[in-house]
Amino acid sequence: MHARPAVPRFAAAALLTSLLVSLAGTGCSVSGAGPGAGAGLTEEKSPAPSEQERAYYDCLAENGVVLENRDDGLLRVDKDHNADAALVGAQGECVALLPDEAPPSPAPAALLAKAKRFSACVRENGFPEYPDPDPTTGEAEPADDRAGPYRTTEFVTTAEKCSSGDVGDDIAGG
Repeated sequence: MHARPAVPRFAAAALLTSLLVSLAGTGCSVSGAGPGAGAGLTEEKSPAPSEQERAYYDCLAENGVVLENRDDGLLRVDKDHNADAALVGAQGECVALLPDEAPPSPAPAALLAKAKRFSACVRENGFPEYPDPDPTTGEAEPADDRAGPYRTTEFVTTAEKCSSGDVGDDIAGG
C-alpha cells in the first residue's frame, strides 16, 4: 500500500463539497421534487444489507460493539457508546466477514463536467501537469512521483480559486 498525496484529496474534497452545495439548491425547477432535482440527481434509499453485512454487524455485536439503527432501518456502529479499543478489537475479530468493497459509482455528468473545468483551471494557473479527472469517478489523482507540486500552499490557493465557482460555473443553482 502506498501513501496518497493529501493535497489532491483536499482539492477533490473542496471541489466535491462546492459541487454538492451548489447542486443542493437546484430543486426549484421540478415542482415537488427534493434537492438536486433537475440536476440529474435522484434521491435513493440505501439498499437492504447483504448477508455479508448482516454477518459482519452480528459479529461486531457478539464482540461487545453497541450498534444503532439508522433512520432507514440499517445498522451502524454507535460511536458515542463504544470505546475505541473495544471497537478495534471487535473489528479485528470480524474483519473476515467484512463485505467486499463495492466498485465506485459513476459520477453524475454535472460533477464530471465541473471536475474537468477544475482540472483545466488548475493547469491554466501554474500546474500544467495536473491530470484530467477519471471519466467514471470524476477524481483526479496525480501519480505519486508527480505529487510534490500539489503539496504546496500555492496549489491549495489555486485549488480554492478553481473550485470557487469563478470558472465557468454553468450548473443551475451553482
